[in-house]
Amino acid sequence: MFVEDVGNKAVPPLLYLHGGPGTGSYDFVVFQKELLADKVRLIAVDQRGVLRSPQIKDNNEFGLHDLVTDIEEIKQSLGISSWSVLGHSFGGYLGALYANLYPSSVDKLIFENATFHLGLSERSLLQGATMEYSKLGKRDMAKACLDLAFSSPSKSASELWLEFTELTNGLDEHRNSLYVHAIDKDFFEQLVEQSPLSSEEWSKAGTHQQKLFDEGKVFDSLLGSIPTQSTLLLKGRFDYVMSLDQIHAYITGNPKTDVIVFDNSGHFPHAEEPQKFASEVIRYVHDEM
Repeated sequence: MFVEDVGNKAVPPLLYLHGGPGTGSYDFVVFQKELLADKVRLIAVDQRGVLRSPQIKDNNEFGLHDLVTDIEEIKQSLGISSWSVLGHSFGGYLGALYANLYPSSVDKLIFENATFHLGLSERSLLQGATMEYSKLGKRDMAKACLDLAFSSPSKSASELWLEFTELTNGLDEHRNSLYVHAIDKDFFEQLVEQSPLSSEEWSKAGTHQQKLFDEGKVFDSLLGSIPTQSTLLLKGRFDYVMSLDQIHAYITGNPKTDVIVFDNSGHFPHAEEPQKFASEVIRYVHDEM
């Protein structure tokens, strides 16, 4: 796998886990490498089958547990005894799983707009989509999103995902408004265009994502098994993914949890408020537990 290891090797190591599934770590390093490198040893990974890591083939066996064991193997290969873990979005889900399975490997947890229950994130995003469709004057679509957001709790997260994807695709160029607040809504697409990476590298993650969704384990809630490590939740005020019900459940399950709100951010505080983001991460990693 592609592993980027930057910064002073004498300072605390921090692993970054990207979301998506399948987004890659390129954008995080672009916005945070220079801000973090003097104070933390930043280790950023393109997960198996994503971006600069080798592609997963259709006939390869692959699932959620592979991503968790990959993390521990990377730690061991770098000769690190333990590290702090920063997970963004789905990377937070992965980080929580890892912390539960390898508790002695994790010093602290930092979650940037993470999901711990994909179904609750989908319902929250649907409420955001309701607002966006309402702004566009599309009442029928707004009502459809709201109806699905408050549909029966028995509806599975995998069912919600399919319907959510279909409904929000109708937002077209306005879909990014669900995730970005303070900077150009198309910043990620612009980053892709300007990067030295090929279109094939950017597109290969489809197999990674589809295999995880087909396996179905990513739709299981983690709110009944909250990690015990000290945790910092980084919440964008305009983010829908890490919904307040998930934050409440996490804090209830782990009282060693702090919350920092980014008043001018959506889903990407590391890009929308990079200086504040880096300051909070550095402070937390270096604080005595």
